[in-house]
Amino acid sequence: MADPNAKFLKVLKAELEDLIEDIGLVQRRSGERHQRGEITEYVFKENEALFRLEAEAVRELLSIIDAIDLSLYTNLDSLVEAVETRVREALRDRAEPEAIFAFVRRKIAKVRAYIEADE
Repeated sequence: MADPNAKFLKVLKAELEDLIEDIGLVQRRSGERHQRGEITEYVFKENEALFRLEAEAVRELLSIIDAIDLSLYTNLDSLVEAVETRVREALRDRAEPEAIFAFVRRKIAKVRAYIEADE
């Protein structure tokens, strides 16, 4: 069986990349709604700014995850705790919306459950 810690980070990165794609999809749908006149220019511009901010924050988190030294973590619990702490601190330092942490925390929980079920 593969190292659960390495597998956790690999799957988490894939999930975060998927989250970036999802943000892009919602962003495109917002643009379509704006073109149909369902949302105002103001709402559209606010949404666009938020979507860009969210996607950029998740990209930054991918960089943080890439920098994690797996040799420092002896088990999945310690790795998950470290990832959550680093994510929370990075988002707080950048004054990112709290919703981003909620999205990422759900991804972390999902991947953790997947890895633990596979052990």
